[in-house]
Amino acid sequence: MNVAIILAAGESRRMGEPKQLLPFGNKTMLGCVIDAFAASVRIDLILVVLGHKAHEIAGTITQPRTAGVRNPAYAKGMFTSVQAGLRALPVTAKAVLIGLCDQPCLQTATVESLVQKFEQERHKILIPVYLGRQGHPLLFRASYAKKILAMDESLTLKHFLANHPDDIVRVVTDDEGVLVDIDDRNDYERELLKK
Repeated sequence: MNVAIILAAGESRRMGEPKQLLPFGNKTMLGCVIDAFAASVRIDLILVVLGHKAHEIAGTITQPRTAGVRNPAYAKGMFTSVQAGLRALPVTAKAVLIGLCDQPCLQTATVESLVQKFEQERHKILIPVYLGRQGHPLLFRASYAKKILAMDESLTLKHFLANHPDDIVRVVTDDEGVLVDIDDRNDYERELLKK
């Protein structure tokens, strides 16, 4: 089973309102990200980690194979949401993809290629790279979940990756959406103009 975890628990302080719910095309930003994963035949389950305005955001999630996961510790940082998502993993999970709620330009083809490469070549950790820069979704074997859950919640996935440099394979993509990260109103308006 391949599971996508979308981190959508943040307070969007720089945006000033929940960016998960901001319109992007005819969807919300979060809806775009969920759909990028849901359209992939290689993704079996999508876990959306919720925190700030959880009830309001959960009400907008209607895609099949998608479930909300509450992170009561979301105010302590994004890594607590990674851990909350991993705690909800089914025991049958083989691959885990970590996506961000503010990546509305992510392409389903990128998700497909990452999972296909994982299934065919059995790499341990895959990171998409666009024009030399690393992005998301990060993909790793579900067997790493125990190590990540044992890490202090004050750390980040960068610390996890730094501890496993020999396990990482970088996958070059032409999908700029792996880098798009909408933090504030300027970012949002810039990406809307590209739409």
